[in-house]
Amino acid sequence: MRITLVALSMLFTGWAVAAEYSAPLPSVTDLAVIEPGWQGTVVARVDQSYAGWDVEIGDADNDGKNEILTTGCPDSRLYMFKKRAAQWETVMLGDNLAQDQPAMGLVVRVADLNGDGKNEILLGTGQEKGGTAWFHVLSTDGKKLTSTLSCRPECNKSSFTHDFAIHDLNGDGIKEVISAYCGGGEIIRYDVNKSLTAIAARKIHQLSGSGEESIIADVDNDGKVEYLTANGFRPGKARVEIYDFDEKGELAPEPRIAMAGYEGIGCFYTSFIVGDVNNDSKNELIVGWKKEQKINLCTLVAYRVNKTGVEPVAWLERDTADLDMGYFEKMMAVADADNDGKNELLVSTRGDNVSEFITSNHLGRAYIYRVAADGKSTRETLADFREEHAESSWLAVGDADNDGLNEVVLATGKGDRTKPGVSYVVLLERLGGVTKSDK
Repeated sequence: MRITLVALSMLFTGWAVAAEYSAPLPSVTDLAVIEPGWQGTVVARVDQSYAGWDVEIGDADNDGKNEILTTGCPDSRLYMFKKRAAQWETVMLGDNLAQDQPAMGLVVRVADLNGDGKNEILLGTGQEKGGTAWFHVLSTDGKKLTSTLSCRPECNKSSFTHDFAIHDLNGDGIKEVISAYCGGGEIIRYDVNKSLTAIAARKIHQLSGSGEESIIADVDNDGKVEYLTANGFRPGKARVEIYDFDEKGELAPEPRIAMAGYEGIGCFYTSFIVGDVNNDSKNELIVGWKKEQKINLCTLVAYRVNKTGVEPVAWLERDTADLDMGYFEKMMAVADADNDGKNELLVSTRGDNVSEFITSNHLGRAYIYRVAADGKSTRETLADFREEHAESSWLAVGDADNDGLNEVVLATGKGDRTKPGVSYVVLLERLGGVTKSDK
């Protein structure tokens, strides 16, 4: 295990309002076709090929108001977008967080780790040229980073961070972080101390494939949380694995449930989200299955999980090409996006065949699914980005502009992720009226 306090001068950028472009921002309708009944704002344009491989909405600077945070590539930056009066401001909080170029910022989360009433920013990197991914715990005053604690554990041999599961597992008032890693399939647990001056990292599980997702949630509605990970990127062997924790907060050595594809069909890749998608006051497990790496057909299913297995409650898609590459890590959310008092499922699409060497239609879409109690679903195309502007987008749902209502935030990507480019952060919000369904 290696614990590193990174020199702050390497990461601080100060009050760096983006000035890459002097031209006015385009309108949302310049970039995409938007579903009737919705309106949008272009929050920012950045000189990165990917504005965000992850998007977070939260109070990062502890001023009582939410901000938008993104991290992307090729310069593994951390951006904060803040609404001040009627204007959005862009602050680049961190640059070259992977300490290598080109490289990726892959995960960003806002959480109060040590229970002191102040949030921290958690960020995980992707090392394009190899080496172990970084785990950063950062603090900001809204203008610059004020503290940085970083770890690059020797027990991890993988280069790409796949999400953070955050929870106080042992009841000591300090939240732990579990992450799955792409490549070798290590599951790494990070423990910070109360003063946020040290990180302990240890490998708590070794997957048979690549770690593609990491979530802690009460997926079976028994009042206790479970750990869920996607074990995949292997032909015919992708699995959603659900693990219990013991009374000390330690992970069980083997999964209680391992979902290996659907209807007896083995798959190459899987990703998922947990939430109450059909508004029955119980969580469902929503899983995207991709059968073949180079054939872009995806099946999307909502399951009810019990002690011993799962049961489908809604089939949202079957072998559709409309979801492009069928990779959805950090590209799904279950939330009340339109403020009607009911949850929906939001899904954005990925079309960067340059990096994955897969033929893509570059659809650049974001969908909203509504699931009824009987399992029937409808789908709207919330945003359809024009290919010249975006091929992919990552999303978050929350009150990004502090008006008391939820919005959908999309961070776009296009082209070769190892090279500079142009990308956007877009905010969409629901107007009054009834939306139509395209399905």
